[in-house]
Amino acid sequence: MTKTNLLFFIATFFLSSSFGQTKKADYKVEGKVQGYSNGTKLYLNDVSEGYYKQIDSAIIFNDTFTFSGSIKSKYLKSSISTTDFDDRVIFWLAGGTTFFSAAKGNFKKAVIIGSKIQREQNALTKLLDTIEYTEPIEYLFIKNNPKSIISAHTLTFYCSTLSKDTVSVLYNSFSKEVKSTDFGKKIFDFLSLNQNIKIGDKFVDFSQTDTSNKKINLSDFKGKVILLEFWGSWCGPCREENPSLLKIYNDYRSMGFEIFGVATETDKKQWIKAIKTDGLTWTNVTDLKGSRNKAALIYGVSGYPMNFLIDRNGTIVAKEVYGDNLRKLLIKIM
Repeated sequence: MTKTNLLFFIATFFLSSSFGQTKKADYKVEGKVQGYSNGTKLYLNDVSEGYYKQIDSAIIFNDTFTFSGSIKSKYLKSSISTTDFDDRVIFWLAGGTTFFSAAKGNFKKAVIIGSKIQREQNALTKLLDTIEYTEPIEYLFIKNNPKSIISAHTLTFYCSTLSKDTVSVLYNSFSKEVKSTDFGKKIFDFLSLNQNIKIGDKFVDFSQTDTSNKKINLSDFKGKVILLEFWGSWCGPCREENPSLLKIYNDYRSMGFEIFGVATETDKKQWIKAIKTDGLTWTNVTDLKGSRNKAALIYGVSGYPMNFLIDRNGTIVAKEVYGDNLRKLLIKIM
């Protein structure tokens, strides 16, 4: 496909849609999977807030399973997963029937046939799989499809990598319906709160509530070396990283090292349970606004885990540092 044809494809293939709220949308997911034994349980999850919230479950029998129920909105960003999340895939759940086909260990290559928005997502994903550098293609898709919810959904992931001016221009081109979606609201919050923080900048202060409902400021730790750690109880990679962080924290705490954890949560009980399960002893806070956590928007966090290392003078000296890299930096600046 030539460059001219590719741009034409992007501009014309995706049809605009209305994404207003409906009273209820009845859904059904008819699934076929290979490689799992009878009795294996699968889960249907709501992932619209950035974490896995179970809304349905099903048992595999003779390589088939079925989900059915209703959702409050016309479309819902969803996921089908196993209990341990080793197999999982994100898709768009909508009213009507969605057909799902996959093999054990390969859910991310599942064939999913369903709503119009899922067809748009499938086509965009297929296109991106053939391109080495995806950002320009996704930028062009957003620019040429201001009435598609996929545009708003995609832009939420690029808010922290595109310039704020570019994000603003793209957002302002969206239809009123797209702006009113959760993705549109998240972009609006980003534009309102993001401080475009870079390495070498001073930290931006904020306060949120700890597990005892006490307001804690980032500036309360000023004068110490601080790892500002963005995570979530729902985030598998975050939880996997916690044992290493805990060891580093115990090794350097007496030298003036602190971790300030900010969790993107909506369920306080689930958050506190994760802290206890992982044995986290540093200060953890949240505002229980999920993916629209105010501090995460200020710092332009679009993926988890994410962290910022702040020296004793309040300067951000590194970003996304873990394991041996974090240890080396701590030795250097402490």
